[in-house]
Amino acid sequence: MKRLILTWVAVLTAAVLTAGGQHSGKLSAWVQERLSQQRHMSHRAGEEKPELVTVFIQLMGGQDVSILTPYGCKVYAQLGDICIATVPLDHLDALVELPDIKRVEASASAHTTLDDVVSVVNALPVYQATDVHQAFTGRNVVVGVMDVGFDLTHPTFFGDQQLQHYRIKTFWDQLAPCSDSERFPVGCEYADEQTILSVGRAVDGETQNHGTHTSGTAAGSGYDTPYRGLAFESDLALVANAVTDDAEYIQPQDQYKYTTATDALGFKYLFDYAQREGKPCVVSFSEGYTPFMDDDDLLYSLFLERLTGPGRILVASAGNENARVTYMAKPTGVEAAGSFLNASSKEGAFRLLCQGTPVVRLLRYQGQESVSAELRMDWAEGDWEDDELADTLFVTSADDQQRDTCAVSVIRYTSDLISGQTMYYMALTGNVNLNLLGTIALVVEGTDCDVQVFGNSSSPLANLDTDSRWNAAQAGHNVLAPGCLAAPICVGATVHRLAYTNAAGKEVKYDHPEELGQWASFSSTGPTMGGLSKPDIVAPGCNVISSYSSYYMETHPTKTDDFVAYATIGDRTYPWGGNSGTSMSTPVVAGAVALWLQANPLLTREDIIGVLQRTSRHPEEQLDYPNPKYGYGEIDVYRGLLDILGVTAIQGVSMHQPQGVQFSMTDGRLTLTLAHQPMTAMRLTVYTTDGRQQLQHTWSDGRQEMTVDLSSLPHGVYAVQVDGDKLTTGSQLIRR
Repeated sequence: MKRLILTWVAVLTAAVLTAGGQHSGKLSAWVQERLSQQRHMSHRAGEEKPELVTVFIQLMGGQDVSILTPYGCKVYAQLGDICIATVPLDHLDALVELPDIKRVEASASAHTTLDDVVSVVNALPVYQATDVHQAFTGRNVVVGVMDVGFDLTHPTFFGDQQLQHYRIKTFWDQLAPCSDSERFPVGCEYADEQTILSVGRAVDGETQNHGTHTSGTAAGSGYDTPYRGLAFESDLALVANAVTDDAEYIQPQDQYKYTTATDALGFKYLFDYAQREGKPCVVSFSEGYTPFMDDDDLLYSLFLERLTGPGRILVASAGNENARVTYMAKPTGVEAAGSFLNASSKEGAFRLLCQGTPVVRLLRYQGQESVSAELRMDWAEGDWEDDELADTLFVTSADDQQRDTCAVSVIRYTSDLISGQTMYYMALTGNVNLNLLGTIALVVEGTDCDVQVFGNSSSPLANLDTDSRWNAAQAGHNVLAPGCLAAPICVGATVHRLAYTNAAGKEVKYDHPEELGQWASFSSTGPTMGGLSKPDIVAPGCNVISSYSSYYMETHPTKTDDFVAYATIGDRTYPWGGNSGTSMSTPVVAGAVALWLQANPLLTREDIIGVLQRTSRHPEEQLDYPNPKYGYGEIDVYRGLLDILGVTAIQGVSMHQPQGVQFSMTDGRLTLTLAHQPMTAMRLTVYTTDGRQQLQHTWSDGRQEMTVDLSSLPHGVYAVQVDGDKLTTGSQLIRR
C-alpha cells in the first residue's frame, strides 16, 4: 500500500520538460512535480479553497517564520531552522523566490511494510508472556504507533479483564474530517477515553487492519488470549496516517497535505504527548518508501535527528524489498555492466550514484543476443538543460506494424545526504507496459566510472540468458526510508514459525526456504545508498500473532483463515490473527525498547545501539556483525535488560533464562517450579542489580518445587541465578 501519490514517474517526465529547473536548487523533486502540475492545471470547478501542500521549509540562519505568513503559510512545528508548514501551491513560486528560503521539501511515497506476498497466518506470539512475574512491563512508558487501520475498541488495548483500564491515551486521526486547522494541517485529535471509544475506529478501520496488529504486538494486553505484546502495561498514543488505499477518504484538494512532513508531525505529536506526561517514549513505524531522489529526504532526516534524543526513540521497519532484485554495480576498471528491466507497468525509476560520468544505453533485444533498437546517452556530453536531460527509445515490432516508445528523463543533482556526490534520477515511461516493449537491458559504460544503480520493488532488475554480459543485477541495497536514515533504529525480520493451525483447526504451512531462527528472505538488506550499515537489528517477523480489527473482519469475511482466536464482548467479536513482514518485527523491537526505557528512561539511540551490539544473538556465527542482513543480530530482550541494569558485570549471573524453570512471586515468597526432577544439587542465589548478593539457598533432595521467603528484602528488582543441570541453569529478573 503506497502513500497517496499520483503516477509520479509520468508526472516527473512532464516536470522535466516543463518546469525549467528554475527552483531546482530549492525545491525537492516531489514538490517541484506538484508545482509543475499546478501550473498546467486550472483549478477544479467549484473549488473555493486553494490546494495546500505540507512541506518542510528550511530558513536561512536567524530568520523568523513570520516571513512565511504573507504567502498563506501555516506553521505547525519548528526545530531550529527547519519548520513544517502548509503552503498554498499557487503561492509556492513566490515563496521560493525569497532569499531567506533555503529549501522546501516533501515526499509522499510511503507504504506499509506488511508484505502480502509472504504474509502467512498464525504463529507463536513473539516473546509470548508466561506465568513468570515480569519485572519490566512497560509501565510509565509511552508506546507511540503511527499506522493505519486502528480498532480503538479492541480489548487488547485495555489493561484488565473487566475492561476498566483503557490504555490508549490520545489519538490523532489524520483522515478524520475536521474544520479546525490551527493545531493540525489534517485530521482531528481525540484526547480522552470516552471520546476515543465513541469514535471506535480510525476512518480507514474497515478497510485497513495494519495498525491494530502492530499496536497489539508492541503493547497489547492479549485480553484472555496468550497473544500478549511486549510492553503490555505501557500507555499507548496513536496516529492514523494515510496510504494509497485511503484515497477514497481524502478530498482531491487535500491530497498534497499528506506527505513525509505530515508524518514528521505525527512523530512529534507522539513524543510531545509523552513529554507532557513526563514519560519516556518509543515510536513504532511500520511504513517506508524508496526515496526517488535522496535530497528529497535531507530536511526529513535532519528533523528526525532533532526530534529524537534521550527517552525519545524512533523504530522503523527496513521493508520487504528483498523479494525482488533491485541493485547493480559497475566498479571502476570494468568497461560495462548491465541487467534487464523487469517492470510490468508503464513506469520505471532508477537512481544512479556515480563517480565519473557514464554512458548509459538501453538495448532492446529481438531474440537471443540480437539488438533491434538502441538508445545511447553520453551523460558527459549530453544536451543538459538546467541539469535535466530527455530522450526516447523507439521500438519497432518484428513485422514493422507497430512503433512503441520508451521516454527517458534524467535529473542530475548533488546529494548532501551522500557526501556531496553526484546523483542521477532516471525515469522511464513507456507508451505501453515496459515488459511489453520486449527484452530491454540497462547498461552503464565507462572504465573510469564507478556506478551504482538502485531500483525498487516497482522497478526491479533481472539477469537473463538473452545476453550473458548483462548479469550484474543483485539483491540488497534496498532498505526503505525513514529506516535508512540516521535517526531511527531500523528493523529487519527473522523466521521462527513455518507452520500453524488456525482457529478452525486448519494447518497451513509456510513454504519458504528459510531456516528457523534465521533471516527472512523478504527482509530488506543494506547498506544504504549513503553507506550506513542497516538494518540495525532483526526480530521475529513471520507468522506473528496479534490483534486484528473487528471492523476489518466484518468487511473481509474471507479472511477467517488468518484468525487463531476470538473474544466476544457485547455485540462485537474481536479476532487475533497472523501476519508476516518487517511490519511485524518492528513493533517487537519497539516493545523491547519500551521495557528498556522503563529500566532507564533516558536511553538514547546511541545507548540502545550499544546494547544491541553487546547483547544480540548471532543467528549465523560465520558472519561478521554488523552485516547487511542482520545488523547487530537478533534482539535479545532479556540480555539487553541485564546489560542496561549493569547485571552483566555480576560474576555468576547467566545471560540467559533457564528453560526448565518457572518463577512466581506471591506475598514476598518466590516459588521455583522445575519442568523435571533434578538429578543434581540445585542452588539459588539472589543479587541486587548492582551485584550485591542477598541470599543463597541449596537443595539436593530432588524436589521439583522450592519456595524461598524474600519478604525481608526491600522492594525492588533482583537478579535470581539458578544453578543446576543444562535446562535449569540461568537467571531471571524478579520484582519484590
